[in-house]
Amino acid sequence: MADIIVESLLVIIVGTTFYFLLLNDKKKNRNKFILYGFVLILFGAIIDITDNFPSLNKYIVIGDNVYQSLLEKVVGYLFGFALLAIGFQKWIPGVSERETGNNKSEIPIHEIMGSENKLVDSLAFWQELLNAIPVPVFYKNREGIYLGCNKEFEGFLGISKGEIIGESVYDVAPEELADGYHEKDMELFNNPGTQIYEFEVKNKSDCIRKVIFHKATFYDSNGEVRGLIGAILDITDRKNAESEREKLISELKVALEKVKVLSGFLPICASCKKIRDDNGYWNQIEEYICDHSEVEFSHSICPVCIKRLYPDFGD
Repeated sequence: MADIIVESLLVIIVGTTFYFLLLNDKKKNRNKFILYGFVLILFGAIIDITDNFPSLNKYIVIGDNVYQSLLEKVVGYLFGFALLAIGFQKWIPGVSERETGNNKSEIPIHEIMGSENKLVDSLAFWQELLNAIPVPVFYKNREGIYLGCNKEFEGFLGISKGEIIGESVYDVAPEELADGYHEKDMELFNNPGTQIYEFEVKNKSDCIRKVIFHKATFYDSNGEVRGLIGAILDITDRKNAESEREKLISELKVALEKVKVLSGFLPICASCKKIRDDNGYWNQIEEYICDHSEVEFSHSICPVCIKRLYPDFGD
């Protein structure tokens, strides 16, 4: 009686497992090995349980003979457990794969290494591209932390890349300038797009440069703002030239204000040579010219007038 119960339980367990695997077969080799293994064990168990039911036994294998034992022990159990062993050996990597949330087929190691090499090459190309840009370029995350920059940016600030990446504007600039940088960054994040403005940059040598910032936000695959990328245009020389030009123009204006230019028609007396001014008054020519220019007269007398006025001294 005990043999009947044990063998019946074995049939039920193997049959249930077989049914479960049949419903959940993912068409992978490891599952098929397990499935076929349970089929053979089920087959052996059915053959074995017929020993206790003579009426059933005669329909499967007549008598408890060597052939029945061969079917039970060799074909059913031995081959069945062998296939189970192979299936479970193949199934174990799949368990860890599902536990990590990766339900994809196993990726060959050379493909993984190839993908990593492509990623490294892509990052290297991106950095070389940045370094080829002849103006300082930088990029930050949403929190304002520097993620990267090019060689020009390092040289412009006078500090190395290692001192920039992972830091904020307060770590690379004086506080009075960093406050302005941070305010502009937050303004751009709150109004994504592009931003252009003039500001100043102070490098490690305390040299102040006048610059124009060109910045723009960048996004992730979901369209969310992830950070900003910016470029710096040094306009110090241009600003200095503009200041010199404005200074020169101002000096010229002052000089022109001091210069009184005589132009147009001057009504002058044909006899006494007095000049009539704009108010209708006749003025000595010296007086009129002094009032309308920066000329100063030093009086003298010409030879003709000497002879006319002082004939005795004419010789």
